[in-house]
Amino acid sequence: MSNISFREDAAATNGGVDITISLTAEEAAAVGDLGPLADAFGGALWALAILRTGVVPADQDEETDARPARPATAETWATAIHDVEQRLLPRLEGIRDAAIRAHATSGGSYGQLARALGVTSRSTAQYRRDTLQDTAPSDWEIWATTGTHPQH
Repeated sequence: MSNISFREDAAATNGGVDITISLTAEEAAAVGDLGPLADAFGGALWALAILRTGVVPADQDEETDARPARPATAETWATAIHDVEQRLLPRLEGIRDAAIRAHATSGGSYGQLARALGVTSRSTAQYRRDTLQDTAPSDWEIWATTGTHPQH
């Protein structure tokens, strides 16, 4: 698993927190273009901050028309929902589903899968894996294993 570090307060770019996820050269090459995934994750963190404060933070870029902090609006929430629903969740679901298939292929047990999924019933894990294996991989699952971007 990659190393994660944090740079906080005055040392951070915007005075808050910078999150650094370090990948080996091999991991970075395998992942490929990190921009869309990092941007989707950043959008989810942005939404979480607004949910907890009710305020859209001030723009930090002083070279543009920076806007002051302002109350969240319906458009703010539509953007947050879009970022999570259409940009982050499909990628995470593709990674999860591909990992479940890989777990099965490598001889993983239903008991192991149940623990990994956080379910108490082995039969629930069996149902989830068997249902997944009865379908073709989704576009996002293919993306997770090959890096080929879905045509959406």
